[in-house]
Amino acid sequence: MAGVVARLLNLPRRAVVLAEDETHLNLLPHVRASWTLRGARPEVLTPGTNRKVTVLGAIEVSTGRWVYRLGRRRAADFIALLDQVLQAFPLAPVIAMICDNDSIDHARQVTAYLDRHPRLELLYGARYSPHDNPVERIWVALKNHVANTAVSWPGRLRQIHSFFRARSPDQMLATAPWTSPWLPPGYEQNFWNGALAGATRSEQHADDDAAGRRPAHAG
Repeated sequence: MAGVVARLLNLPRRAVVLAEDETHLNLLPHVRASWTLRGARPEVLTPGTNRKVTVLGAIEVSTGRWVYRLGRRRAADFIALLDQVLQAFPLAPVIAMICDNDSIDHARQVTAYLDRHPRLELLYGARYSPHDNPVERIWVALKNHVANTAVSWPGRLRQIHSFFRARSPDQMLATAPWTSPWLPPGYEQNFWNGALAGATRSEQHADDDAAGRRPAHAG
């Protein structure tokens, strides 16, 4: 953790920092506690055959910009997400993306991709520490959004896309706040060395406006 924080503090001006993670959603509905009339038995219809999709996502932790894709838990889809991140921040001299040390983050194809794209840098948090990753809170909100709903498979995919499209960057930051030990204390106020903070964040927002503020996604 100390190594991640030290690297973030030494990034150059106009660098961007993202937290990344993956989760899985099923065609079978996630069941959550809910209200019902006394004496009534709620029913959640379930199809006979399950299907699963992996959601890979990364949030820029000072602006709330969200990049995601739907695919599988494999190196090829992780690399596709890295491509989207590079396209989303074309002016950043360095893009530091903090991952949770999953095995696909260290795949040989990923290492070769990073060698070809030196502007992108992966940092690794501690394994098996989901409470450290801000993106985990986004997954909780997403699964609550689709809970107790039985839909077709295209309907499930539409639910995922609509969840992200309906949320602004500020709402994403409110869901994934700056409380992770991955980030330096006071990150959102002090990351750009005090006086540079306001100007740099304004520049980043201008870059986002020029590129379009909708979440970047694929799949």
